[in-house]
Amino acid sequence: MGIVIFIGPLWGQRAVALEDLVHLYLWPRSPADFQRAEAALEKDTTFSDADRIRFHNLEEILRQGRSDYSPVPSAFDGQIPQQTISVELPEGVSIPVLVQLPPYYTPEKYWPLVFAMHGGPPGTTEQALRSAQRMINVWTDAAAKAGWIVAAPAMITAVTAGMRNEQRLPYEIFHQEQIQSVILALRDRFRINPDRIVSTGISLGSNFSIALAGSHPDWLSAIVPVSTEGDSREHLLRNVAMVPVYILEGSLDKNIWGIGGPQALQSILARFNCDLTYREFSGRAHEGFQEHYGDVLRWLDGRARQAYPRRIIRVPHPGIMPVDRRVYWMEADTRQAFVRADVVSSSRIEITTRWARALKIYLHDRLVNMDRPVEIWVNGVKAFSGEVKRSFPTALRQARLLGDERRIYAAEIEVEVPASASSLKVGQQLWDKFAPQHPDKDLSFWERYATRALTERFPSLGFTGAEEKLPKGIESVPEQIAIRITDVSGGSAVAEAGLKRDDILLEVDGEPFYKRDNSLGILYHWLIRELRTQPKTYPLLVWRNGELLKLEAHFKLGPYTSQ
Repeated sequence: MGIVIFIGPLWGQRAVALEDLVHLYLWPRSPADFQRAEAALEKDTTFSDADRIRFHNLEEILRQGRSDYSPVPSAFDGQIPQQTISVELPEGVSIPVLVQLPPYYTPEKYWPLVFAMHGGPPGTTEQALRSAQRMINVWTDAAAKAGWIVAAPAMITAVTAGMRNEQRLPYEIFHQEQIQSVILALRDRFRINPDRIVSTGISLGSNFSIALAGSHPDWLSAIVPVSTEGDSREHLLRNVAMVPVYILEGSLDKNIWGIGGPQALQSILARFNCDLTYREFSGRAHEGFQEHYGDVLRWLDGRARQAYPRRIIRVPHPGIMPVDRRVYWMEADTRQAFVRADVVSSSRIEITTRWARALKIYLHDRLVNMDRPVEIWVNGVKAFSGEVKRSFPTALRQARLLGDERRIYAAEIEVEVPASASSLKVGQQLWDKFAPQHPDKDLSFWERYATRALTERFPSLGFTGAEEKLPKGIESVPEQIAIRITDVSGGSAVAEAGLKRDDILLEVDGEPFYKRDNSLGILYHWLIRELRTQPKTYPLLVWRNGELLKLEAHFKLGPYTSQ
């Protein structure tokens, strides 16, 4: 028998099962249904103080997920016909996604997903479609036998634009929010297990998979790079190492910069204790290794996503897909934050961080015993101590925000990073230990072309400035600095926002400046990775004549300057 709650006038004075409330909140039939469910959650104060058993009941409902999936066509000759669905991306462009279901697919149970990205960048939309079809073809037989769904997006947004030469290959990467849109659309249509989503790809698609794992390791159960360029940037790979990795490579691959790339990827991930398999085949070149995909799927079968790892690491890096501010159960308040968080006992979490002012910690009984007081230590200082209540609203808000009913959090705590010299020293010392043993270039071979294309479309910040100390009276955190504006370009976004020479710029979009090499270069680089063709508003916090001002700049990517 399901748990029953009394909603009151919202549903006509009748008792409503908790399961119905969850479905109306996460998968509403209309905005009005969601508003009623949200009001019900806020109305009943007992939802914000649930015991372990009651919260476990909620968790079971969430894990069951939706039940209203559409029926699928019958199998013909032992195979369900391939489908093509159109998915609208955040910028309004729709892309085709090819989907092959296993022969015995039924919406009554959950199925794992192989998300397969083709190589490229493609020269035309037709080439992108053909490449996506090849990805479906090479995975279909193994996936059918193992019971996996295969989906291959035709990455038409990555089609090259204009003149190409050795220095110029203008294309857009398949961005992480675009990938998320496709996966959410697939999950809306098919019963896919969010704990069993594997990203794979060949050539450029494999590089996208590595970059995605370095950006959102908590989205994936594993990645399978095939004929990959590899990567040797240790800061990026610290994030990737939290995800199982299976690599297939040919020793004679001439379509990559060199076999040293995938070999370095293997060596570094092994040193970081990644769950890793590396297979390099002598006499093989830049190809798909289709005959080995059955072995790959058997390896993947026992590797579900770890939603509550006891150690998480967030290492900022200049890769073209930046690491998200939130990684698993920890969220930093800055893009630049370096964080290592460890669950050291059933009641204690220890965090070491640098370049962050505050952190949010999302708790679950799989991390700590929420029936006992919890302590959170930051840089050697006790930042929180006390009881934490399990909350239905927190769990449901997080599931809706993340688009993932399997990432369930019972409580949210925000802690400040101590602003003392000793706290700074703790963060510095750990960061120094993360220094790469073999320092590498900031960008990989494939990213250089994409980044050059971005610099064509957003050539400058629109201002220049010099680093200086914060003005007196401004509350600061360790290493924080300000930028005194030395010049503003006429007609730029910042000029239209009202930024002036001699202004002191304190923050951009809530992001402070820290005393690091080339702080304006860091700002420029994270901007070009975030910007799209639609304008995005970035608040500017400015000190002018002894007063704080808030300005708004509207940045976007412009057209290519060379065709």
